[in-house]
Amino acid sequence: MHMLNSTVSAPRVAPLPALLVLAGLLAVYIPSFIDLFHGAWSSDRNAHGPIVMVVAMVFLYFRLSQLMAQDLLQRAPQPLAGALVLVVGLLSYVLGRSQNVLVLEVGSLIWVLSGLVIAGFGVRTWRRLWFAFFFMLFMIPMPASVVDVLTLPMKIAVSAATEHLLYWAGYPIARSGVILTIGQYQLLVADACAGLNSLFTLEALGLLYMNLVRHPSLVRNVVLASLIVPISFTANTIRIVFLSLITYHLGDAAGQGFLHSFSGLVLFLSALLLIIGVDSALSWLVARRGAGRDPEQSALSLPSVPAGTWQRLFNVPLAPAVAVLAGMLVSIAAAHALTPHMTSAPPALALDKAVPAQIGEWKLVPDSVAQATLATNDEGGALTDQIYDEVVTRTYINPQGTQMMLALAYAREQRQDVKLHLPEICYPAQGYKVVTLAPAMLAVGHSGAAVPGKHMLAEGNGRTEAVTYWTRVGDAYPNSGMGQRLKIFRDGLHGVVTDGILVRASVIVRDAAEAPVAYQQQESFLRTLVDTVQPGSHPLVAAAPQAHQ
Repeated sequence: MHMLNSTVSAPRVAPLPALLVLAGLLAVYIPSFIDLFHGAWSSDRNAHGPIVMVVAMVFLYFRLSQLMAQDLLQRAPQPLAGALVLVVGLLSYVLGRSQNVLVLEVGSLIWVLSGLVIAGFGVRTWRRLWFAFFFMLFMIPMPASVVDVLTLPMKIAVSAATEHLLYWAGYPIARSGVILTIGQYQLLVADACAGLNSLFTLEALGLLYMNLVRHPSLVRNVVLASLIVPISFTANTIRIVFLSLITYHLGDAAGQGFLHSFSGLVLFLSALLLIIGVDSALSWLVARRGAGRDPEQSALSLPSVPAGTWQRLFNVPLAPAVAVLAGMLVSIAAAHALTPHMTSAPPALALDKAVPAQIGEWKLVPDSVAQATLATNDEGGALTDQIYDEVVTRTYINPQGTQMMLALAYAREQRQDVKLHLPEICYPAQGYKVVTLAPAMLAVGHSGAAVPGKHMLAEGNGRTEAVTYWTRVGDAYPNSGMGQRLKIFRDGLHGVVTDGILVRASVIVRDAAEAPVAYQQQESFLRTLVDTVQPGSHPLVAAAPQAHQ
């Protein structure tokens, strides 16, 4: 009996509870990450997502090892607070997964992991790990409507900087919006090359560098963090200059092929070298202040963790583990139950036949002026086949000789990842500058009912266009990207996938003074269009127009 007791040096850790929690996490998030790898993360915009995820997990392991080696990972469980955070995370997952809102779906992982840490170890331990969870924010694909709005100024600035640098160097280069013409070649400065996503990635790179170095000087850290934005701008400019020179000297195939991908490496190498260079300069400036490092956070090498520490880390009681697993399984079922579906098959598309050859005094003529594309991707190519089920573009002329360009784009399914593109986003991507953009109540509905839309004046490509448009999603008229998303989200919560249509009319004017008259002509033209469209086609306006956004 005494011999038996002497062999028991430490209590064994039961692996089952920890395995149950791990199984729940894998069941919830493996399908999400598979979809990300085949969807958002496979695009140039969000190609940094997997890298950020791996780095975040490695850093979490690194930080846990530091805390355990220094005996700073102490258990002070706060099950109620952890459970509340966990519930928030699972609700976020349910809404995000069912409605395809990646910000909620992918972001829920941060809430879920934080809830588990707080429940098992307490808020103080979570604070010691906060940067790992913060860093995960950079792996979340941002909504396209947000990226499109915020990325344009950066693209224009990078394009202008590239134009001035290469012109100063003697190259034949010109710019129209975000389109660069160098020699015989045209390059479109895409979101992936000079947009908000690359800024976020470089910001993440800088913050990770700062967190690993852990310099004690507050001045140095604040200055370095604030300089990451201009560093990102400089690195993006270097990348576009590099691409332009490759295209000019070696041809378009080289610029768009292997070397285009290699330019991404140039971007991050440039940014990393700039960050290290700026940090070295700041280090020299503050080197004599004599501040010591925090022993809790100073070591960069992986510390030695005492034997058995990792096993004790995952010593989880069985009952809470079963509750966590049950909650995760319920979340999976709830997300599946709330996923919207098409309630019925849409009727055969008939827009092309429904739009008549004569609309009031306006007669159909062969297209004499190229219209702005209805949807473009990051490389400037058309996306109409992927977004819309039917597109109609026509040109009409009245007895006074005014040409009216009409564009209709219909999509039977409006979802978060595939929705109508707004003209104020597509026009700048094709070299236009939006001069004015204003909401307008358009008397184009049935019996003259008002429909929320917009008037836009755009300049570019050697012309000025006055544009009137509205978008219909289901029975509402959201005239912003966020408004569209909210409408699709509300419909999705009711289990409904609605259709959508973009109706756009544009006229070439000589200057802004002619725009008000053009808007009146467009409104009259579109009102007649709505009244004369043949029945049975997809409605241009809803039966009962509703003001929305």
